[in-house]
Amino acid sequence: MSVKYSPIFIMVLLLLSGIKAIAAEIRVANGKELEAAIAAAKPGDRIIMRDGIWKDTTIRFNAIGTEKDSIVLEAQTAGKVILSGNSSLKVSGTYLVTRGLWFKDGYSKYVITFSDKEKNALHSRVTNCAITDYNPSLKTETNHWIELWGKNNRVDHCTVSGKTNEGCTLVVWLKGVENHENYHRIDHNYFGERPPLGSNGGETIRIGTSHNSMFRSNTIVEWNTFEKCSGEVEIISNKSCNNTYRNNLFLESQGSMVFRHGNDCLVENNIFMGNNRPYTGGVRIINEGHTVRNNYFMGLTGQDFRGSLVLMNGVPNSPLNRYNQVKNATVTKNVFYNCSAFQLGAGSDEERTLPPITSVLSDNIIYTTTAVAPMAVYTDIKGIDFKNNILDSPYSKSINGFTAKKLKWKNQNGIFVPQGHDGIDFSVFQAVLKTVTGTNWKVKDKSTYGTKEVVIPVVPGVGTLEKALKKAKGPTRLVLAAGQYVIQEPLVILGTVTISGSTAKSQPIVHYEAKVKNDGPMIRMETGARLQLEAVTIEGKQNPALRYVISSPVENTPGSYSIFMNKVQVSGFRNTGSAIFKAEKGTFADTLQITNSRFTDNNIGLELAAEKEDKGTYNAENVILKNTVFANFNRSVLDYYRGGNDESTIGGNLVVDHCVFTKIGTQKEDQVIASTGIVNVRIANSVFTENKNIPLQLKGKNNTLTHSVFFNSGTVKTSTNAVVSELQFDKPQYDDTANFTLSPTSPLKNAGSDGKNIGIIDPKNE
Repeated sequence: MSVKYSPIFIMVLLLLSGIKAIAAEIRVANGKELEAAIAAAKPGDRIIMRDGIWKDTTIRFNAIGTEKDSIVLEAQTAGKVILSGNSSLKVSGTYLVTRGLWFKDGYSKYVITFSDKEKNALHSRVTNCAITDYNPSLKTETNHWIELWGKNNRVDHCTVSGKTNEGCTLVVWLKGVENHENYHRIDHNYFGERPPLGSNGGETIRIGTSHNSMFRSNTIVEWNTFEKCSGEVEIISNKSCNNTYRNNLFLESQGSMVFRHGNDCLVENNIFMGNNRPYTGGVRIINEGHTVRNNYFMGLTGQDFRGSLVLMNGVPNSPLNRYNQVKNATVTKNVFYNCSAFQLGAGSDEERTLPPITSVLSDNIIYTTTAVAPMAVYTDIKGIDFKNNILDSPYSKSINGFTAKKLKWKNQNGIFVPQGHDGIDFSVFQAVLKTVTGTNWKVKDKSTYGTKEVVIPVVPGVGTLEKALKKAKGPTRLVLAAGQYVIQEPLVILGTVTISGSTAKSQPIVHYEAKVKNDGPMIRMETGARLQLEAVTIEGKQNPALRYVISSPVENTPGSYSIFMNKVQVSGFRNTGSAIFKAEKGTFADTLQITNSRFTDNNIGLELAAEKEDKGTYNAENVILKNTVFANFNRSVLDYYRGGNDESTIGGNLVVDHCVFTKIGTQKEDQVIASTGIVNVRIANSVFTENKNIPLQLKGKNNTLTHSVFFNSGTVKTSTNAVVSELQFDKPQYDDTANFTLSPTSPLKNAGSDGKNIGIIDPKNE
């Protein structure tokens, strides 16, 4: 016998049984359709955005899903829905999932935020999405690419790379009780390159703020990759309580995981792999109750605040935004393989006087091939209990709590494991190395790495160099034949460009003859550019229409650039205010390097002093001068300025080696090298002659001067433990004063720190 039911009865029965009878798949092709679809969305619905470019699109994903039936917003094809221009995503509501979107070729104040009009998201997720190079035109404009508000939200399997302006890449907010104890999860993401910012505000992840740092966040950060995340000293800035950081991989990132504020956080099963790159760090501990266990630290070179392990000194009665004393820290069962020394009591000064107390370092293994002490101690460390640690090192002094022991190590997929040693779980490190992070579709960045260089020959003449440069697509080498080159408009450098002479015997000569007055540069860098000048001569000819040989991008341009000069001659830029190089305010060079060159009869050399607000910002990370002559300058060869005492950055690096500085400065305040506030200064094997005023001033323990000569020049001023050694004051004795060739009896012969001559050397014999 058959029974017939009415359609209404069947519908009610399906609804009562929990089957998704009314779930819909809604396809949308523009902003209006998308807005309507979201407004009408029901639990279980899928809103599918058509592939293509969605420009200036604000997605307000405000809807209510359920635990069993989330509402999904997704790309038709993952990675092929491009949100460009002023596009953003605001998620608010419950049980919402967004996946497959790509933000690029634009900028928004808020890119992805889990809040809209003070309504936060709950139990919502952004997955398999990407944000790449989504930057403003001004470096000083602050934003965050991802903001987590509300509770129980998740960001996973996303690719995030290329942020160049101020502000964290991802931030978790705890403002308001509705954001406390949020239990967010950040997992399986790829955080790609973030170049040095040169100021505070370059964190990749920050959880909380100093004001809310004593509240619990309970955020979990796990199974992520952080590669070249070098925005500032804090890769991750912890500013809240009870967070967990586990199973993450940190690759060649110039910074550390920092417990800046907040208590009771856990760091376990992470790999910090520096590959011996400079300034790579591990974990820095401040505040109370933190546990660091079963982590692997390898090839980290950072010192001071960027050490492989740092326990800081605290401030008595510290306000929330300073440094609370380290208490009850536990560092156990970690491996430190060929890393820089522990920094214990780091930051000890007149303000930070409280050493770590009631803390334990136990069952750790330290391996190093050098005989350097495994710990740098800046304070009383009686409050740290050292137990059962193993030191496999040539270092011969006995250290309480460390047992000297020779271990047998085996390479397991890039991780060195001691044989026959129990207590540390090495298997989890293999899982971390094998974990796939980021989107499941390929994100193409703007990198030209691996692209074959295109060579373009250039003949002498008027405008020939400009015309050739305009043909540049991707990495380009412009090869100049011997002869005269006249530039009539500034050369704008985009991408990677090399301008080189075709023969070492007769360098091409370049000078500027403006069609209209150009009170600027002959060559202007753009962000992301890399210029190499090789075997060329640049003549200023006292041209009043030309102020600089090379300048940075325009003021407050985000991103970085680099300039390399080798076998270059520059002369005749003596006009008042002129300089060989000028950095504009708010711009940042990764590297400025001059080698095997000669700079004569100029006004100013390198102007890196536009940041005069004394907030710790500066214009270049690395300045390198090697085997180069600087002679007859009206003012200074280098003005390298960093005001203030911001601890979030490297603070600048200056290397001067085998150079000659003669007849520099005509006014009382002129210094040969003015390095104000630069943290790392190393001057060696150089000659200073016939300089009327103080040639340079050094401040700080990382400022060193050694194996150098001062003749008929002012005296060097030093302060705050700067290191000066092996100086000479005798006449150099040249056979050829024009080329600074030493006579056989000169006291500078083979007297350098490297056994070579002090002063310039023949690069063929290096």
